[in-house]
Formats: sequence, C-alpha cells, structure tokens
Amino acid sequence: MRFLRLSARAEAYYLKLEERRMNPHHHVRKIVALSDISGPEAVARAMEDAFAYEAFASDSIANLLEPRARFTPEASALHLTRREDLLEVTLPPPDLSMYQATPQPKTNSP
Repeated sequence: MRFLRLSARAEAYYLKLEERRMNPHHHVRKIVALSDISGPEAVARAMEDAFAYEAFASDSIANLLEPRARFTPEASALHLTRREDLLEVTLPPPDLSMYQATPQPKTNSP
C-alpha cells in the first residue's frame, strides 16, 4: 500500500514491473525503502522520469535518485573577512595604441 501511495502512476509502474521483471515484489520493497531514505516526493519524481526512460526496476529509481542527492549549491562570490587575505596584484595599464592607429590606404602597384 505504501508503494501505491508514492505516486499517481505507481500502479502503472507496478504493472510494468510485473511485465518485465521476474520478482516485482522485490523491486517494490526496494523502492519503498528508497522512499524512506530519499523521501516520497523524490521517489515519485524518479518514478515519473523512469516512465519517460521506460526503465522499470528499483535499480533505475536508485540511479535516478543518486545524482540528485549529490547536488551541490552553485558557487557564489568569495568573501574575505581579513584585509591581509587580499591579493596585492598590480597590472600595467593596457597598450591601446594599436586601436588608435589609422589604417594606411592600399595602393595598387602593377
């Protein structure tokens, strides 16, 4: 019953498991255990994705959940709390003379 409460498509997923796997109850138990670890919402989303990929097995659900669990937040700007941590880098001013030069007209020579 816990498996059927995971998603609106859980029953259809179970029918596909029965169709393609030798022991669908084993897969159902593993998927329910994954919902205890990752949460029912994450498993429901993985189940929806598994339908799109036509991947009907508990290992498929686990493989879809794994990279999402390892999600790291996006990098942000570095904030330094001490002035001595700043890098003292001096750069010479850029040479822009090549942009100020006027091009010479081309002459046709025989």
